[in-house]
Amino acid sequence: MSLIQAEIVTPQLRAVLRPAPPLTLHDRRSWRTDGNSPALADADGITVFYSDYEPRGHTLRRRGSRDLAFAGDAVPVRLLDDPDPQVGKWIEAVRRDGAGRLRGWYHAEELAPCSRRLFVPHIGEVVSHDGGSTWRCRGGVLRAPADQIDCEQRNGFVAGGYGDLCIIADRRGRHLYMPFTSYVADESAQGVVMARLPATRPAAPGSPPGAGLELWSAHGWQPAAGQLPRPVWRPVRGFRHLDPDAFWGPAVHYNRALDAYVMLLNHTAGGAGNLLQEGIYVSVNRDLEDPEGWSAPVQFVRGGAWYPQAFGIDEGCSDVDCGARARFFMAGFSAWEIEFAAGGPTGIDRPLRLTKADFAVLFGAASRSPW
Repeated sequence: MSLIQAEIVTPQLRAVLRPAPPLTLHDRRSWRTDGNSPALADADGITVFYSDYEPRGHTLRRRGSRDLAFAGDAVPVRLLDDPDPQVGKWIEAVRRDGAGRLRGWYHAEELAPCSRRLFVPHIGEVVSHDGGSTWRCRGGVLRAPADQIDCEQRNGFVAGGYGDLCIIADRRGRHLYMPFTSYVADESAQGVVMARLPATRPAAPGSPPGAGLELWSAHGWQPAAGQLPRPVWRPVRGFRHLDPDAFWGPAVHYNRALDAYVMLLNHTAGGAGNLLQEGIYVSVNRDLEDPEGWSAPVQFVRGGAWYPQAFGIDEGCSDVDCGARARFFMAGFSAWEIEFAAGGPTGIDRPLRLTKADFAVLFGAASRSPW
């Protein structure tokens, strides 16, 4: 049995981190990934889409084998009809539709109308007919109300908006659920929130990309227009502050070993306008339709880096479907496998402690740390 580096046990799950050979989703031209990185497996291997923020948000496509071995460099994807190319776009979710096309959803960042350099993210959709090399922009899916911009927010990055998302289908095939982060001015609507789209609605030309979108609100699932979201967990200290204490940037997969959905979360606390990563947490829910069904988040990495994800091993490589064993990533770096099993009545709380120096040892000083 290989070394256990971290272990948590709750009534909902047991999660164990074990060492694995270091690898990265990104190639040598990027020093980390930025945002969630969707992956699609096929008979010949895997396609990973990861994003970089320099000089502005853009996504790259990289092919590899099913065991996540990459032989070549990544290639930037092309947005063929981008109406606002100066606005950075991070493709953070991808899925195949019934016609074999790829649908993608991006986090875009527009400059806020503030004296300080802050951004207001929104969520949009793109479609690809060539496996994700080129994409056509379908337009915006979800924007926060304009009156929810707050130029006094001091978190160092955003003045409002919606972003940092993932997309996962429910097991009944009725909806595509979109956990994302709300940074709006109203602190009662900040944090990790939920939206959903009809799964059967095609990405047809002429159909609005946000048609049928619903938000989980104070009144349950409601049409998104005119609504503010109801957070799954509200911040202890909101994004208006220099040092917010909040969950953000969810990544959700269906876990076959648990027959449940697993959410990995960033948590920031104690920062100074930098969204300092206090740790990475995990939560479990058996029914995506019930956002109140998520278990209390439990820390399994202390410190670490932004954007945790699990990529399936036993059932093929995917960021939204895993079995008992998965590769665990943060900021595109992996030196760990994560193993999931049923929980138990006896709690165990042994999170992995991970510092900048640890990253330098694992991945080489030349890679810098992902902070």
